Amino acid sequence: MSAVTIAWTIPVNSGATPECEQLDARGLWRQLLAKAENPVPYLPAITECTVLDRFSGGFTRSIVRDGRTVFQRVEVEPGESVLYRQPADPEIKAIGNRIDRTEDGALALTISVELAPAGIERAVRESRFLEAADAYFTDALRASIDEIRAAGPALDAPSAGLTHAA
Repeated sequence: MSAVTIAWTIPVNSGATPECEQLDARGLWRQLLAKAENPVPYLPAITECTVLDRFSGGFTRSIVRDGRTVFQRVEVEPGESVLYRQPADPEIKAIGNRIDRTEDGALALTISVELAPAGIERAVRESRFLEAADAYFTDALRASIDEIRAAGPALDAPSAGLTHAA
């Protein structure tokens, strides 16, 4: 069965209020690291997060999302992306957060979701599965962008032992 990846992209600075400072790629990167360390302020569906172990290029964590405990292996590509692998999730293999650009060159955040085999099968069987995924991840992306804008570029990078350069 081939891989299926769904992605959503939103400009980071579009729609920001005048009192919000415009983010650059470095500021967005710091925010993505902060979100990886503690996603609770960024994602309403996540109510708890515990970093379990650190390794070169990332860490493992346990989150409580929608009332379920999920274990993730967080892999960081410095200045570019954060990938959340979910080895025990039968429907979602990985979630990616990537610094991106829109067609007109504006700074953007892209969230991608790679479906696991059971997720692909469910998407084929149930048309509403993809509609629900679209609604869920669109809301997650908007909530993340709102928190990123609110925190602004002055956020200090977390001390994850990861490379913070953009």
